[in-house]
Amino acid sequence: MNKKLERQAIQLAAALRRAGYDEDTVQSRVQRAVDSARGRGSGAANGSAKVSPYAGCCSVTEVAPDVRMTRTALFAWLESEGWLLQMFDGWRPTELALSAGWAVLRGRGAVQWVQLTPAGAQEVARRVGLTMEGTHHG
Repeated sequence: MNKKLERQAIQLAAALRRAGYDEDTVQSRVQRAVDSARGRGSGAANGSAKVSPYAGCCSVTEVAPDVRMTRTALFAWLESEGWLLQMFDGWRPTELALSAGWAVLRGRGAVQWVQLTPAGAQEVARRVGLTMEGTHHG
């Protein structure tokens, strides 16, 4: 494994452990991420189906009711936790949120928007004392 990929795997494992995932889940997710990273560039040649990095991601507006917040309150909370920054052209995920796998930036060019990953929505819920079980996002 190259040094950059190894460092990213270690960071992902640490973030998942901080989020409260059990060790089997941590190892499984890290292995999937490493396999996915290795498979990039080889395309269909490796025979695996390509999974969208946005699969299961939801807008902040969609997640807000699941964590019992208004949209505005959740954006404020995400900013105060260091997950989002408000820029002149909208909200952007921070390196913390991106590297932990809690948020993604969708779109290209002038039209881009932030979304929370399933892990990000679960982490918000955990931090505010809720569980995501039984919701349509978790």
